[in-house]
Amino acid sequence: MATKSDKVQRLARTIIADFFLYNQDKIDTALKNDNLFEILEGEIDDSIKFFKEHVKGGDLTVFWDTLFNRLMQREAKLIEG
Repeated sequence: MATKSDKVQRLARTIIADFFLYNQDKIDTALKNDNLFEILEGEIDDSIKFFKEHVKGGDLTVFWDTLFNRLMQREAKLIEG
């Protein structure tokens, strides 16, 4: 049986996967120009809002860790080529 922590982590991964799916070009441009939070402020805010609505009293650390890890993976791919 999945624990609450497992469910929170799964939700964060799902939200971040959708964030990347629908914003890939903007994310790539923002990573290249080092202005991710300026370009994607609204999209990030919407994702945080959705996470908070579904994780009552949840810690945003899981959300930010998941987003950060995906961004670093994507940036590494952009640097490689």
